[in-house]
This record gives sequence, structure tokens and C-alpha cells, in this order.
Amino acid sequence: MLDIAIMNESASALPSITLRDYQETCVQRVLRAYQCEPHGGSALIVLPTGCGKTLVFAEIARRLSLTTLIIAHREELLRQAAEKFHMIDPTAIIGQVGAGRHEWGAPITVASIQTISRPEHLKALQRFGYQLVIIDECHHSIADGYLSVLKVLSDAFIVGVTATPDRLDRQNIASIFGEPVFTAGIVDMVARGYLCDLRAIAVKTTTSLDELHTQAGDFKQDELEEIIDTEERNERVVRAYLEHARGRQALCFAVTVAHAQHLAKMFLAADVRAAMVCGETPPEERRCILHDYERGALEVLCNVGILTEGYDNPATSCIILARPTQSRALFVQCLGRGARLAPGKCDCIILDITDNCLKHRLQPVTLGSALGKVLRDSESVIEAKVREEEEREKGQFLGEREQQERRAKVTKRAQDLLINLLAPMDWKRRASGAYYLEVGECKHKITLLPSEETEGYYTVKAALAPDYTWQTWLANAPLE
Repeated sequence: MLDIAIMNESASALPSITLRDYQETCVQRVLRAYQCEPHGGSALIVLPTGCGKTLVFAEIARRLSLTTLIIAHREELLRQAAEKFHMIDPTAIIGQVGAGRHEWGAPITVASIQTISRPEHLKALQRFGYQLVIIDECHHSIADGYLSVLKVLSDAFIVGVTATPDRLDRQNIASIFGEPVFTAGIVDMVARGYLCDLRAIAVKTTTSLDELHTQAGDFKQDELEEIIDTEERNERVVRAYLEHARGRQALCFAVTVAHAQHLAKMFLAADVRAAMVCGETPPEERRCILHDYERGALEVLCNVGILTEGYDNPATSCIILARPTQSRALFVQCLGRGARLAPGKCDCIILDITDNCLKHRLQPVTLGSALGKVLRDSESVIEAKVREEEEREKGQFLGEREQQERRAKVTKRAQDLLINLLAPMDWKRRASGAYYLEVGECKHKITLLPSEETEGYYTVKAALAPDYTWQTWLANAPLE
């Protein structure tokens, strides 16, 4: 049985990035789970979007040094997993199975579940006998394809990673992974400064959801489309953006392709630079649209089902939930697209298009219900947290002695929470997608230049007084 100290010592021979404290704790807990049951054991990690779950599972694989299979349910996630793994270990040899490639036999294999669950590929899995299986977005793992793969690799150690372990169909992934070995919540990550603050604005409409039926735990899609894809409601969505988030880069989530098209057309009519992507958008056209959005040429990107998981553009500072949902998982995945930190970004506005609903069983998810917090109108997560602590300070929930002890802690905590290190930095965004900053009286210059090799990666250059000679500080790294 492998000792954790030995695993860490062997891993230290390779270059590694420094993990955040919670990421290191997460890695250690998985290593302990492996130590207890290396063959047929499992571990579940729950981390919010933007908190580095890909880096965490890549580091786990690096430290264990086992033949590893990383499974994703979408082809776009295969590239992301390989890129993050190379950040952890630039020397790693990684094969890909899926998206037209069949590179079996590498020490690390990233694979599409749609490909490897086919009968002919299940035989290959048996032949290579992977010792470690990592499932990204593992809330999908109840599906038959995943179960077929896990049955073939029953002797492997299984690690599941997700931001949203709950499912509308009430099937529990704990039957595969057990209870999580590590869990972090969005509220805690916002409070600790690892995610940006979230501010929800409820946008009231005259639409009623009371006559809708549910299917598989959410609103029936055809009925929902008929009720919400109206000119009046779509205009309300656009007006809300112009009123509360004008100029911010926004992702707008629609219920169907037609709904997304109508919303994009409505934004364009209001002189907002907008476009639409969906699963039917040709791959090359989709890449061009996403590139335009990421460099700031588009303000609003309407989509249906394509950007809820695995898409990361940290500059996104507004999420428009134009489709009501009863799925907490879907709601959290959508808002997670705007939660990442970025230069000059102090918060993310969630435009929650709130329709009338008198029947409790049809009540859509809101930011407050998704996070388990009471949020007042237009109140951000941090503001709600500070308010709650100030209420406790006033003695509403604590006795006099406890109140005195708490007061000092709350005062200090509230000051810490309100500090945003990015806020004083006046980053400017250029048309090329680069960020530019001048610092101090000497006007030292710092730029973040988009990588020509990898979408979402940047090179950091600086020109410091007195000679202002450009120097490279960091090459080809993700914005976070």
C-alpha cells in the first residue's frame, strides 16, 4: 500500500504549480481514500465552477502516477483537461480517444464517454486496464454509458468531480462514489475571494407559469417555449440588460434554439452587439463566435444548452437567465459561467427573469434558493453575508457575552470581505482582447496578451520605470 508521504515525495521530482489551500486539502483527502482502498475504491469531489477542479484532479493523477483515464461527456472538455494536466506536468504524455482520435496506450488518456462506451472500445479499456479513472462533471455518471465503462474497469480507483452533485431525476451519484470526501460551496468561495461577488436582480414579467406541466423534474420544454418566447417577454429581457448591465459581457440562457435566435435578434435591434450559438451551430462558426465574444467584440451571447458546462470566459460579468428552471444544478452551472475573477471585474450581475407562479410545486430556482441564503432585492452574496453578521452583532441571535466575543470577529471579517484586490486596479481592455494597466506615479506598464496557441490563456509582460524595457513575467497561463 502506497504511503501518502511517499506519493508526495515522488511527485515533487516534477515541476508543479502551487495549489490553493483548499485544493491541497482536497488532494490529500483523495490520496487518503486511495490509501484505504486502492482497488475498486472511489472518491467524490464537489467544487464550484471556477475553483480549479480540473487542476485538482490533474494533480491527483500526477501524484498517484498510475495509468489514468480521464472521462468527459463533451469533446470540448477533452482539450481543457489535457491543457490543465500539462500545466501540472509539462512532460506528461497524453493520448485522446474521441473527436476522431483513437490514441490508446498513453500513461494518461482523455476520452469522450460517447466514444469509449461503444462495445468495440470497451474491449480496449479491458485490454489497457486503467488503474485510475477520473470522471469530470460526474453528475452525468448515472447514465448507462458511464456504468458500462465502470463495470469494465471495476478494479480501478474512481474519482468523480462536479460542481453540482444533485440531479432532477433524484438519482443519487453517492451510489457510485459514496459521500463527498471534499465539498466547497459558492458562498464560501466568494467570501474567501476565490470567486467574484454575485448580485441577483429579479426582473419581473407578466408571464405566468401556473399552467405548465413538469417532465423529468423540470418544466416541459415545448410548453415552456410557447409561454416565454414572446416578443413582450423578450423585450423585457433586453430592457433589463440595458437598465442593469449595459456594457457588461453577458451570457444569455434560452430554452430552445428559436428562443435564443429571437433574443439575439432583439438585442441587435437595441444596438447591443449580440450573437447566438447552439448545438446545431457548425464547429468552425461556433469557434469564431466564441472568439469574438472572448475578445470583447460581442456584448451578449445567447445560447441554449451549449455553454452551461465547460465554457470559461472570466470577463463574463452578467448572466441572463431567460429560461426559468426547477433544476438547481442547471441554475448553478449557468451562474458559474460568470463567477470567475478577472482584471477590473468586481462582481457578476445575475438577471433572474422572474415570472408569476402561484403554485409552489412549479416554483423556479432563484439565486437565494440555489445558494441556501436569504438575499434581499439586488443584494449581493457578500452584502448578505455582512448583513447577517451585523444582525448577529446587534444581538438578534446571540447572548450578551457571546455578542461581545462575536463583535470583534465580525468587524474584522466584514472589512476583509469588502476588500477586492482587483477593484483599485484600473485595467483597460483593448479590442484585441488584451488587458492593459498602469501602476503608480511612475506609470509602470503591465499587459496581459492573449495566447496565439490556446484560447483563454495569456502572456504577462511588463515595462517598468525608469527605462520601460518590456520583459516577460509569465508565458501562456490561464487568466485566473
